[in-house]
Amino acid sequence: MGVFQILEHTADKGLAVEADSLPDLMATAARGLFHLMIDPDAYPPTESVALQLEAPDLEMLAVRWLNELVYQFEVHHRLFSRFTEVAVASLADGRWQLRAQAHYCSVTPQQIEWSGAPVKSVTYHGLRLQHDLGLWRLRFYVDV
Repeated sequence: MGVFQILEHTADKGLAVEADSLPDLMATAARGLFHLMIDPDAYPPTESVALQLEAPDLEMLAVRWLNELVYQFEVHHRLFSRFTEVAVASLADGRWQLRAQAHYCSVTPQQIEWSGAPVKSVTYHGLRLQHDLGLWRLRFYVDV
């Protein structure tokens, strides 16, 4: 299982994420994203949804993935806390695809005990995705 560290920035927050595999990196980044706002472990999942996204490169795939989770949280009130069956694949046309089963608890904003400001979006500012010596690393910042 990967690890994440919260990064403080002048006006925003960010995460530095490390994992042994690309699917684990994406799942760990997603868990960390929700930890910026709340303690997702306090809201055990009761439902799940299958998500599938594509992008022209891995960096854009990571941002689309995380912003999709923010969208699902804001619009459908899905507080994600666990991710299974995460798969990242290179497609024949050179694009990248992510598939995952995202487990969530349905909540209203009034039910949430916030520990940080709500995330508006994941940005490309300071975005870095690397694979070095068998370890995947992702660094990103969010607008709050």
